[in-house]
Amino acid sequence: MKKLLKYAFALWILAGFASCQPETKSTDSASGLQHPTLLLKKQDVATIRDGIEKYPLLKESFEKTKETADLAIESGIVVPFPKDPGGGYTHEKHKQNYTDMYSAGIVYQLTGDEKYAVFVKDMLVEYAKLYPTLGIHPEQKNQAPGKLFWQGLNESVWLVYTIQAYDCIYDFLSPEDRSNIETNLFHEVVKFFTVEDPYSFDRVHNHGTWCVSGVGMTGIVLGDSLMVQQALYSTKLDGSGGFLKQINDLFSPDGYYAEGPYYQRYALLPFIVFAQTLKNNLPETKIFEYKNGVLLKAVTTLLQMTNTDGRFYPINDAIKEKSWISAELIFGTNIAYAHNQNAQLLDVVQQNEKVMLSIEGLEVAKAIAEGKTAKFERTPMLIHDGANGDQGGLAMLRTENQESQTSVLFKFSSQGMGHGHFDRLAFMLYDQGQEIIPDYGAARYLNVEAKQGGRYLPENYSWAKQTVAHNTMLINEQSNYNGDAKLAEESHPELSFIDLDNDSIQIVSATDSSCYQGAVLNRTMALLKLDSRTYLIDLFKVANEKEANYDLPVYFNGQVMNTNFDYKRPEKQAAMGSKNGYQHLWVEAEASNLPSTASVCWMNKTSFYTMSVLTSPATKLVLTRLGANDPDFNLRNLQGMMIREPKSKNLSRLVVYEVHGNYNPVSESVMQSEGSVKNLSLEESSAGTTINIELKTDKVIHLQLDAEGTKHYKLIIQ
Repeated sequence: MKKLLKYAFALWILAGFASCQPETKSTDSASGLQHPTLLLKKQDVATIRDGIEKYPLLKESFEKTKETADLAIESGIVVPFPKDPGGGYTHEKHKQNYTDMYSAGIVYQLTGDEKYAVFVKDMLVEYAKLYPTLGIHPEQKNQAPGKLFWQGLNESVWLVYTIQAYDCIYDFLSPEDRSNIETNLFHEVVKFFTVEDPYSFDRVHNHGTWCVSGVGMTGIVLGDSLMVQQALYSTKLDGSGGFLKQINDLFSPDGYYAEGPYYQRYALLPFIVFAQTLKNNLPETKIFEYKNGVLLKAVTTLLQMTNTDGRFYPINDAIKEKSWISAELIFGTNIAYAHNQNAQLLDVVQQNEKVMLSIEGLEVAKAIAEGKTAKFERTPMLIHDGANGDQGGLAMLRTENQESQTSVLFKFSSQGMGHGHFDRLAFMLYDQGQEIIPDYGAARYLNVEAKQGGRYLPENYSWAKQTVAHNTMLINEQSNYNGDAKLAEESHPELSFIDLDNDSIQIVSATDSSCYQGAVLNRTMALLKLDSRTYLIDLFKVANEKEANYDLPVYFNGQVMNTNFDYKRPEKQAAMGSKNGYQHLWVEAEASNLPSTASVCWMNKTSFYTMSVLTSPATKLVLTRLGANDPDFNLRNLQGMMIREPKSKNLSRLVVYEVHGNYNPVSESVMQSEGSVKNLSLEESSAGTTINIELKTDKVIHLQLDAEGTKHYKLIIQ
């Protein structure tokens, strides 16, 4: 029945598309449409022109786009033979060309000045000469290759923007120009994706999303219903790939994208842009209602996965500097606001200082001018992972104050496909906009030619993906699943319980029973404020069939202030191990014979942070620094503390992180620079576990947890 409905839906879409097309196909087959027809609609042009004079942000956005187009015309047309990897001249020039063509096409529509149309036409003619002569890019190496670019992904992005430029100047062109450009350029590009190298096109992955979106938009402009059908259902037309499959498989019902927020940002543009072009041209698809409106949810979910500085939580293969100040979020927020009128989106738009030059952008600029903006608020949240929302997820624990918010991201999601890391039950801590306990993200310098053409570096595999690079437990110095990504894809952690609605405490617990053979890992994290301090309680339990060695790395930003134990610095610098990422860690200092509650205090910027650990007589603590066995200086500087427990069968590791105090270098004043935890203890029985945190003020925090598998807990402060 499901298969029958799928094909019925396909016929419905094609019938709707064909109804606005001529019966016979030719190089002028799209003449039944009004151009432009993708995002900027012909019938909206006059309204937008009028809005430019009324709404400041729309006017500013137009002027920026016109500046880009004017500079491009002044610089002249250069369409070089492709030879460079990411960051090289030809790579960057082809990227600039699609931006210039897109900008000039928009400006032509909004001004009527034919010089912009001439520029786009002449550029497209040059590409129509070049493209049929190209083979696979010479710098293809390990990436799915393109012809203009070293990877086909960049070619898909080029198509998404370039087809919009062509759409804008379509009516300016002669039939002969259209025939030349469509035959020798657009049909050739689409043939490359759908016939010569359909792997990326049919792949359920961000590469596939860009690819099908570009081809689908091209099909709409060219009046080619087969292109549209393939974009929706794969080259085989059987639903095994294509746009709808991408939506079904890559997004959870909460709008979480399987590869994590960094790649959700990147994939959002083709998802949301192609969806809007479908709505504009095939409204019968009701694409924004598909899967319970998940594409619009994806916009707000993505925004919630940011720190207070707007940077995305850098899980999986992520470039840490990426934030919501991006082209993808301009399209995403503008289109989403046009559908749901969420006034908090306007706050993000204002920070981007730009809107789309479309009816959606006009609506946003108008709302901002009318004072409808509401401040964007990050809230405690559970985001489910998996196509059906049943493959773990992310928990975000957050204090109330938006400006100086303390937040915790607890990751118990699925592997995240090829961009996933082996980081089951990992976490990161932020405070006042700063990373305090960070995740490393990716070992990559995007588009920096000197760093292997911007590719993922070898250290991404030897370090960044490995479990030791994350703030989570290791057994016998092995990564989760022994670093086998295919095996990791087969399972996921399970949420044990969560409560984000308690005014006194936010708490979450998750379990993974497959990342280490014979061992069950459970981590419970709780965030609470008491007086002027914030506490993160972290209880990591391991039930193992065999005796093993356990390591819990904790990475931190800042300067160590003091410890309550003695440590020894090695006479000769050495790496911590020889494989699984340990080979990249220098041993800075070691400590044994620790007090029963060991503590380390460090300062970052103007605040202090203390880690207190409940130890056993065998516990060791190693201070580490990243950078060993890194001949090309690819790894960033990063300090860490490794909490080690040798030769134990089961383990209950209690750690409390404390945010406290203030340092003012101007007034030279220091407040609450010392941690407040005096003593930690655990009471464990078959009925459950009680965490006891005795403070120096003589207050005691008791957190009672029922036995594993139940959802009951109790917080008592005495």
